[in-house]
Amino acid sequence: MASVIHLLAANPPEGWRSSSCNTFSTKGLRRKMKRWRIAKKQIKNGDFDLVHIHSAAGWSYRRKLSIAKVANAPVIFHIHSGQFDIDTKSDLDDYQVVCLSEGWSDKLQTLVGDSLSVQNPVDAKLTDGVKRENFTLLMGRDDPVKGHEFSYSLGLDDLRVTGVDSAPEGVTALGWVSEEKKWNLLQTAGCLIVPSGFEGQPMVILEALAAGCPVVASTNVPDLPACVKAVDLEDVEGWKDAIANPITEGLEDAVAKNHIGIVTTKWGEIYDNIIDSRASTE
Repeated sequence: MASVIHLLAANPPEGWRSSSCNTFSTKGLRRKMKRWRIAKKQIKNGDFDLVHIHSAAGWSYRRKLSIAKVANAPVIFHIHSGQFDIDTKSDLDDYQVVCLSEGWSDKLQTLVGDSLSVQNPVDAKLTDGVKRENFTLLMGRDDPVKGHEFSYSLGLDDLRVTGVDSAPEGVTALGWVSEEKKWNLLQTAGCLIVPSGFEGQPMVILEALAAGCPVVASTNVPDLPACVKAVDLEDVEGWKDAIANPITEGLEDAVAKNHIGIVTTKWGEIYDNIIDSRASTE
């Protein structure tokens, strides 16, 4: 979600200016609460034409809803979570709800009401002349839902994992990587694996495909392009076979609609419609 926020903030639609407001901290509960209170005050006192809120589920949703309630401008409530299970129709009735795909809009209709769908953006930073290698890559934070332990259990010959500083023997732990390093990994990996317990619309899959990197993902990840092999987490041999024989054709075409220019144009249309609609009722 953070990468989407940063990318959209850096590439506002034509005729719009944007700034971002962080509501989260990794430095403990006190810092989280302090950051949330600061963000809430900024939104309450800010002079904005529109407030675009990005939300996951659980505590993230509650924090963001409290911020939406104090906004002095129209609110877009943009849901990213793949585990959103809260009945929010009455909470979100006054806001424009946006989901990650038409599939998510359909799935969440009973919980959030009617919504628009806008795909996540990709702005590939590729380098010419980079050759693809044979290692398998997993990219994600050190969280059980991302499937690190499952990936270790596959016994792959050359598995490289970001987001962790240590890993079992035979696995290369890469820690947190820079944007430049991320794109280099996606351009050189033989295959990206996404063995997640749940997801919304993983940026790493979109970015991998944009970089021409084959992807094998868990069946828990919804709305996967046809060029991504989906395997159940119970099927270990199926994972090994898919990694050894991934789909290598049509990868870039599968995410052409996610190009940052296309996505920001779509956001511009939504922003403009909200402002025009508000003006017509004043």
